[in-house]
Amino acid sequence: MNSKLKTEISPPKYALPEDFQAIADQCMPFTQEEVLGTYCSTWKITNFSTLEGRVRGPTFETEDLKWDLLLFPKGNNQNDVVSIYLELASLHEEQHKQDEDFHACAQFLICISDPNDPTHYATHAAQHRFNKYEADWGFTQYINHKELIEGSNDKPPFLVDDTVVLTAIVRLIKDPTGVLWHNFINYDSKKMTGYVGLYNQGATCYMNSLFQSLYFTNYFRLAVYQIPTVNDEPSDSIALALQRLFFNLQFCNYAVSTTELTRSFGWNTVDAFMQRDVQEFNRLLQENLERKMKGTPADGSIKKLFVGKMKSYVKCINVEYESSRTEDYYDIQLNVKGCKDLKESFNNYIEVETLEGDNKYMAEGHGLQDAKKGVIFESFPPVLHLQLKRFEYDMLRDTMIKINDRHEFPPTIDLEPYLSENADKSTSHQYVLHGVLVHTGDTGGGHYFAFVRPTKEEKWFKFDDDRVTPATLKEVLEDNYGGEALNTHPKLRNMKRSTNAYMLVYIRESMQDEILREVTINDIPEHLVERFKREQAEIERINKQRAEQHLYTKVYLVSDKSFQMNMGQDFVQGDQEDKENQPPIVIRTVRKDITLKMFLEETVKEYNTSSDFFRFWILLNRDGQTVRLGILPTEEEQNMTLEEIRQAHHPDYPYVRLYIEGALSDPVTGFPSFPDVRTEYNLIFIKLFDHNSQRIRGIGKLYVHVDDPISSIEDEVNRMCGFSEGTPLNIYEEIDNETIEYVEKSETFSERRIENGDIFCVERELTPEQNQVLKDRYACTNAADYLISLQHRIMVTFVPRHNHADDFDLVLRTDMGYEELVFRLAEAIDCDPSHIRLMTPDFYGNPKSTVKPMENLTLWDIIQTMPPCAGDPPRLFFEVLSMSLSEFAKNKIVKLNVCYPTLSQVTSYEVIVKKNAQLIDLVNDIRDKFNIADEEEIRFFQVENHKFKGELDYNKIATDEIPIYVEAIPKEELEKAEEDFYIDVYHYQRDLARTHSIPFKFLIIKDELFKDTKRRLQRRTGLGDKDWSKVKVNIVSKFISCITDDDYKLSEHHFTKDEALGLDHYDATHQPISEKSLFIKE
Repeated sequence: MNSKLKTEISPPKYALPEDFQAIADQCMPFTQEEVLGTYCSTWKITNFSTLEGRVRGPTFETEDLKWDLLLFPKGNNQNDVVSIYLELASLHEEQHKQDEDFHACAQFLICISDPNDPTHYATHAAQHRFNKYEADWGFTQYINHKELIEGSNDKPPFLVDDTVVLTAIVRLIKDPTGVLWHNFINYDSKKMTGYVGLYNQGATCYMNSLFQSLYFTNYFRLAVYQIPTVNDEPSDSIALALQRLFFNLQFCNYAVSTTELTRSFGWNTVDAFMQRDVQEFNRLLQENLERKMKGTPADGSIKKLFVGKMKSYVKCINVEYESSRTEDYYDIQLNVKGCKDLKESFNNYIEVETLEGDNKYMAEGHGLQDAKKGVIFESFPPVLHLQLKRFEYDMLRDTMIKINDRHEFPPTIDLEPYLSENADKSTSHQYVLHGVLVHTGDTGGGHYFAFVRPTKEEKWFKFDDDRVTPATLKEVLEDNYGGEALNTHPKLRNMKRSTNAYMLVYIRESMQDEILREVTINDIPEHLVERFKREQAEIERINKQRAEQHLYTKVYLVSDKSFQMNMGQDFVQGDQEDKENQPPIVIRTVRKDITLKMFLEETVKEYNTSSDFFRFWILLNRDGQTVRLGILPTEEEQNMTLEEIRQAHHPDYPYVRLYIEGALSDPVTGFPSFPDVRTEYNLIFIKLFDHNSQRIRGIGKLYVHVDDPISSIEDEVNRMCGFSEGTPLNIYEEIDNETIEYVEKSETFSERRIENGDIFCVERELTPEQNQVLKDRYACTNAADYLISLQHRIMVTFVPRHNHADDFDLVLRTDMGYEELVFRLAEAIDCDPSHIRLMTPDFYGNPKSTVKPMENLTLWDIIQTMPPCAGDPPRLFFEVLSMSLSEFAKNKIVKLNVCYPTLSQVTSYEVIVKKNAQLIDLVNDIRDKFNIADEEEIRFFQVENHKFKGELDYNKIATDEIPIYVEAIPKEELEKAEEDFYIDVYHYQRDLARTHSIPFKFLIIKDELFKDTKRRLQRRTGLGDKDWSKVKVNIVSKFISCITDDDYKLSEHHFTKDEALGLDHYDATHQPISEKSLFIKE
């Protein structure tokens, strides 16, 4: 192999070979790996010009390894250069030839020097993992002949008197993991580590890293197995899909797919290509599994494993008063910025804030008081998930940024100092590191992987999607602290690393045996083992079938019924079925070595008759990519094998195509007979085009004498069509998909050059008036136009934009213009075409751009503007306007979210108004639409990130850029007293950053008891008693203050400008803000 590094002419400071150690230190690549030893070997070459094309140098040893140099004096497939490689000669020894694992890692220098001056030399440096597949490594363009023989840059040549000296300096490097400098070609994770990885679907590396961590939390794996899933379907059951994922991770020998699991989440391909926040995904997953575990043997497992308790408190300094609230947590978010290590992050988390001066605390019964505010831990769970806040919002840049500061975390940590005084400290709170989830990159993109210690042993492994490798403790800790790397080359500038830990998993040391106990096949429910083994057996059956498929061939078999099912072009269409769901093409997989005659006998058994009543035709391709009857096999061909038939007639296809023809009954004897289609007769097929339904279909076949005029078949065709005798007909010949010719009925079949298998299309003759009616409705007026139009046929899904009617599909043509497009749509929904507005979807499948009518605009032009994820069939949104589209263009659309009668009953709709319309102009329309009484006043307001942004004045111009929220002002606000005041209220789920639902402006009434305030809040939100019982009402700012006293008066609390009321409850809406929200279906 070849390594390209620039030749360095070293100053005459050191001499070879005496100073080889110093030269190695100066010229070899810097490495932090452990060096096992440095060795030197010299090869003096005389008569250089007489050497053969390939020369192996003398063998030398380093410890128990043997090496040599491979020299190509005239270059290795190169001109005017010398090629030199270092070879691990030990690989040629018998005991190592077949050893896949035998390897050596080495840095090396190959030096060339003047035989008379050992201080004049040049070096090339490289490092490599030598193994049976790459036994040598070096430099194809080591030195050019001119530099070797004549020198360069005033330097003398290296070749003197046809003699030169080559020196190999080899530094052996310890491979602590077995994968140092591995190229991972033919790498087997299971063989190397005992574990397998997970395939990345596109951007699911964040999910893969979490699943590996959860899988090796063995107690959790056992709990997942205990969820009852006997009757579940994998695509609809998250629990079953996760059980299968864990089972496969344990018992498969290759990487495992997560596609089934993400499908059970309700995700599509777009979702799999969107990177998400691991913490948010983990919480959604845990909440979903908790609900699935209710009432099962696994009930409570997640809380037992992952849930701890923390207390938020405000404690007065000068009086005996404390307000506190204890709540569960599933993970802890710790600051990285400003904290050098994990201990500082914990200290920062429980840091106490003093409320004093203008920020004093209103203590019930004590008035404004100096107080201390903070949080403290009441308990830590057995498995502790720590989220390191590597990402934050930069106000100045108005964007998210990644914090790459150095932040150290230890292999073990004592968390007792962070517990409250009253916490249970009877057992040790010493925790050991179990997993490190890593992000490399920045906010614009990156990659996730994980380090996990599966057992109590100090053996770490790196799980990077489908690859698993052993890892050192340095790789786990130091390499993921972030910041500048330590112990780097003194001459190199240190840079902040963008690879760092963002989630840590610690396990309580005293519970490791319970949490990490081995999971065996006996721990998995029997129904799961049987199910997964059946599935594995089916996979093996399919694999076996694939392995034996070279013995079989496919036969595509069509019949008269197949032709009669055809409602399109050509002889038969493979994508159509009849009312009994019978496919038009019967596909048989049969052995290649049976004869055509044997296959006919097998086929006619279905008809309970003799093979005398049927015969095969071989279907062949004609010009224009059409398929027609081709050859009627001779007696000799009937005795050929199917593979011989395929090779003779379908060499470019992996199958044989046959038409089975039924015999006529002899009118005298009743015996089966076939007309002589080789000389006197042709077998042709007839299609009928119906103008009214705009459909074509096969109706049968005819045997026609070659010398008869085409008009001779009119009576029989009328009978086949069900027409009256003498009905005038137009006849067309379907030559290929682009050529449909009108047939002069006075011609004979031979004059027309009709062949076996040709297709005639027939139709009634129309009057001029009938023709015009069809043109007015953009319909095809003849069979030829209709068949050609099928070339441009496409299915389009139309989605009503506002009402809740179902989507529907229309079969259209890509070449149709805009006017015909809206005509077809209007015809389907029964409306005025000029009132239809079409919209293309955005990347997330939501309506985005209005399709503007333009001259020569076709449906295909519209489809080309859609994003790749628009779907198949493509989707178009539409709405029926109250005015024509041309009139609509003079107006604008205002998006309204009307929250009436409560904030939980939100109706989104759009209203068309003049360009300069004000909000006051919308009031009457809103009142009429929602039956809002005149005495109820209306409020317009804006929302940003689910927080109340501000009330809008009636005189403000109605914007069409962002949605406007509307509500009826509550009665108590119309009766507001002077002492009453407003406060903002918003919803969140556990984390203050996870806001959701509709925020609002809320009136705090003087001296109102908190229990009455909560009743007003419930009425305002519109939540039922069951949902409201799960809501926690808190005073929120940087911290969360829980109100537990129902007799407390909020009017006595001194609200700072940063404080609001927070309603903490589960987000059941999953409403997207600016992008598609992360979700896992119920």
